[in-house]
Amino acid sequence: MILSRAHPLPALAFVLALLLGGATNFSAATDTEPRWQTLNRSAKEAVDAKDYAKLREVLRELQTLMPGNPRIAYKLATAETKLGNRVAALAALHNLAQAGLVYDFAADADFSALQDLGEFATIVKRVNDNRKPLTHSRPAFVLTEPDLIPEDIAYDARAQRFLIASVTRSKIITADGRDFARTELPAMALRIDAARKLVWVATAWLPHCAECNKADENKSLLLALDLATGTLKQRIESPVKGVLGDMTIGRNGDLYVSEGSNGAVLRLRQGESQLVRLDTPGEFPSPQTPALSADEKILYVPDYVRGIAAITLATGKVTWLMPADHVFTSGIDGLYVYRDSFIAVQNGTTPPRVMRFSLDLKKQQVLEANAPGLGEPTHGTFAGNNFYFIANSGWGDFDDAGKKKPGSAPVKSSVRKMALSATLP
Repeated sequence: MILSRAHPLPALAFVLALLLGGATNFSAATDTEPRWQTLNRSAKEAVDAKDYAKLREVLRELQTLMPGNPRIAYKLATAETKLGNRVAALAALHNLAQAGLVYDFAADADFSALQDLGEFATIVKRVNDNRKPLTHSRPAFVLTEPDLIPEDIAYDARAQRFLIASVTRSKIITADGRDFARTELPAMALRIDAARKLVWVATAWLPHCAECNKADENKSLLLALDLATGTLKQRIESPVKGVLGDMTIGRNGDLYVSEGSNGAVLRLRQGESQLVRLDTPGEFPSPQTPALSADEKILYVPDYVRGIAAITLATGKVTWLMPADHVFTSGIDGLYVYRDSFIAVQNGTTPPRVMRFSLDLKKQQVLEANAPGLGEPTHGTFAGNNFYFIANSGWGDFDDAGKKKPGSAPVKSSVRKMALSATLP
């Protein structure tokens, strides 16, 4: 769960403000501050001082700690251009274009020294091609009630039905719009435990809630509901502040839950009643939907800012995956392991898109981008070899206070269906 571009995310704002050279109000560095935060601070100082040699030095180190963040590549291209290293600058811009991302390089004065080069024109053309619609999906069903902000979807194979979580209405509905269950707080992530006939839902106070109590701000709950009736079976309070927004479930019933506004990754062992933290504070600024490896020994955690990390569950060791130069993995909201690859719903990039990455992050395929009705996608689920994902969630139609933006039309979200090939091309 990312609180979208319209919602407060302190850690995300922290990183982007520094990499973009914006104003900050962050406290001074401390001995316990993670290295990536210290480097971000140094990058901001270098930008303000127009010290491009220092900026390049800092960003090169930062790339190893925030692998897959395109803003670092962009700022490196800026630094190389200012330092007269046009070959290095063009290589960085080429990687961004090859990744399928969209930027207006030609309008950026920082790249004026490159604009007489034929290779720069080729890069700009490639970026323009990245604006074209690309789709591998077709409509599955439309959610007829407007402005639901559907955040997650789960498939109940036994009953052959979909369940969809609504943020604004604090409820779970079926594909035909019927209520399955009401929740006291906005419904976020959904996971089905078929063996124990449960559906787990992560809930949290958000200003977008139509009928929430302000006194519940910072409250977040994990609920277990009866899969047949929606009746509450278990209620677990979060041990950390913020929003329990994303999760996955193991075959043994263990749940892995992320808190994305302050940064935490937690586990609930099957049969227990307390969430236990797996990460060290500061490691993940904004973790999103975790995914288990096929053998369930590794928990892959996509961080909206840093990229994808692998937690070895037996030891707790965290390893950040290093993508190829043209593969960018920040901005992932939903992450799923499918055969030899990751399927990723990446709504923190321009354009928002659905991606397929090889597990070593050396290859990628754009599955969906710029398609009519895609809007801002959020999460997905599998039914056989088909991937169903939420399109046009409507997060961007709400302001920071959780109110519909003036003049915005009612949003009807949809679910799209995509057949997946056995292997990544």
